Parts: sequence; C-alpha cells; structure tokens
Amino acid sequence: MTSEKVRFALAMRIARVAMGMSQQEFADALGVAKSTVARNETMEMAMRADTLTAMLRVMRENGIEMDLLGSPTSLSVKIEQDALEKVAERLVKKK
Repeated sequence: MTSEKVRFALAMRIARVAMGMSQQEFADALGVAKSTVARNETMEMAMRADTLTAMLRVMRENGIEMDLLGSPTSLSVKIEQDALEKVAERLVKKK
C-alpha cells in the first residue's frame, strides 16, 4: 500500500468531517457517487485525479488547506477560523 493512497484517503475523511458533511453531502459537493467517497476513504480504490482536484477545490472553498503533494511522510492541515465557526453552526443545525 502506498503512502500516497493512505494520505489521500485520510485527507478525504478529515476534510469531510471538518466540514461536518456526510459521505453523501461530500459526494454531491465533489460531483461523484457516495460509493466513490466511501471506497476512497477506505482505500478500496485509488483516488482519481479529477476527484482529488474536486476535493482540493471544495476544501479551499470551505477554508481548509492540506499539503497533500508536498512531503511524502506527513500531512499538514490548516482550518481557518471562519471554517470552524461555519461547521459549528452546521453541526448545531443537524441536532
């Protein structure tokens, strides 16, 4: 198993959870099927380049930055304060 595959799967799950989205909501935002998100998160399939690009776009639009292609041995995550407040509001509404 490649470290790249692990990092991409972890990044997807972290981003989705940080945005307070279900797999279906995240899939809709990415323009893919829910099964694609589930299979990427569990490493049942390698992430396609277009899915990766869409994920990075959605993350950026939601105040989340990750360096997925920099270091092969780490994954850096930065979540803007506005993004934290937005997800807090979203999670309160879901209750």
